[in-house]
Amino acid sequence: MLFLSFFLVGGIAYAAPQDITLSPTSNTPVINPGAVYNGSFSVIDQGNTGYNYQIYSSPYHVSGEDYTPDFTLVPHAANPASWLKFSISSASIIPGQSTQVNYSITVPKTTLPGAYFAVAFAQTQYPKTPTAITLNERVGEIFYIQVAGPVTQGGKLLTWQTSMFQEPPLTSTIRLEDSGALNFPATISLKIDDVFGQTKYSLNTIKEVLPQTIRQIKIPWDKAPSLGIFKVNGSVNFLNHTHNLSTKWVLVMSRTVRVYLLAIITVIVLIIVARLFYRLIRRLKKPRTKRSK
Repeated sequence: MLFLSFFLVGGIAYAAPQDITLSPTSNTPVINPGAVYNGSFSVIDQGNTGYNYQIYSSPYHVSGEDYTPDFTLVPHAANPASWLKFSISSASIIPGQSTQVNYSITVPKTTLPGAYFAVAFAQTQYPKTPTAITLNERVGEIFYIQVAGPVTQGGKLLTWQTSMFQEPPLTSTIRLEDSGALNFPATISLKIDDVFGQTKYSLNTIKEVLPQTIRQIKIPWDKAPSLGIFKVNGSVNFLNHTHNLSTKWVLVMSRTVRVYLLAIITVIVLIIVARLFYRLIRRLKKPRTKRSK
């Protein structure tokens, strides 16, 4: 997962290359209360410009079903960001270089079992000037920390929706609920076939669902054509159970196609009305034959 942050100074753009990356982007350690977990990640410069960067941690949670990330501390909650310690707080990097950053996660002895979340950020530090705009970029590794101990897990597939009539892109929506105390990964497989049975699009992805939340996952087929009929089906696997998604038939029709079809239908209707009107006029103008006495 990639997080961007931009800082503006002055009125002229000082363009950051936006080429800092961090690997891996997520980690799911299981740690006993009072124990220490050690690991590392790499900061990579994939561009043509070197830069200074800093390393720091932040709390992590989400809001809403669209999982908008929030890096503020939840009131009266534990702060797992404070459990992270890094081997360096800042460094310099040159183009093509990869720097390893070691870290430790120390879980307090009194921590209750369950899921806790934090992010380790690497953020560029470009020099500020009074006449320029400085753009700094940051990338992060999410830590889905599980503090070991007895906890409950639960989840369900709430809804699976694909509207019968759509404009491109063809979009399907899955809503998953985590009712337990731990997050879980959901493996989603989706396939879209045309009326002849030919697969036009397929997707396999893994989405993390956090405890006591509902996650809405939208799956768009960006290259859907302007007109077509398609069959959508698939499956979702989580907590050792596979949920088969019922088959949906979808008519895709772009706004342009609808305008053309409406114009064609309007012309056809006008032609039919004109012909009926012409026949009626001819019938009215036709002279009547007199009846013989």
